[in-house]
Amino acid sequence: MVARLVVAILIAAGAIVLGFISYAFFTSRSDLSKFALTEGRGIFVDDPTALRNEEAPSLGFLAPDFTLTDVNGQSVSLSSFRGKPVLLNFWATWCPPCRKELPQLQVFHERYGEKITLVGINWGENAKAVKDFLERFGVRYLNLLDERGTAFTLYRLTGIPETFFIDPEGYLRGAWIGPITAEEIARGFARLGLLTESE
Repeated sequence: MVARLVVAILIAAGAIVLGFISYAFFTSRSDLSKFALTEGRGIFVDDPTALRNEEAPSLGFLAPDFTLTDVNGQSVSLSSFRGKPVLLNFWATWCPPCRKELPQLQVFHERYGEKITLVGINWGENAKAVKDFLERFGVRYLNLLDERGTAFTLYRLTGIPETFFIDPEGYLRGAWIGPITAEEIARGFARLGLLTESE
């Protein structure tokens, strides 16, 4: 009886501590707190004067740079795409919402790939598994491997899919949690003045 009471107290204490840790994490991500409370799925920095010339995984800051390898073993750095808008999409093969959005991302790439660079970041899987998966689904845009979770941690992700809109100067201008459609991506870049309706 006493042992059960002790176990129950320890479980309750653990839940309380976990609650405090979660609260501290989400309140430290002011951009995500605002997103979760007001936007529902996406949030954007429309005002260019609000941008800050420092690297941070938060909206309005320079996107943290990283170097990962693609499915063919070639090293690619995020900063190598400066001068062109970038859509950065974190995903995994085992994630149903990620699978749902893959065809939409491919459609966006086919329509706007010359104007906006689409980069997929696969989380935690090996090159062969990812390459086979992409070929099976007809995905032809660039995908990088984050086998150790380096970029995942750098961007403070709490789940996937998550997508970031980055402007040509490298600033994080938008974030989207959950699956996204080609139309929603286009509207996001249009909202930021980086894509026009006629394109």
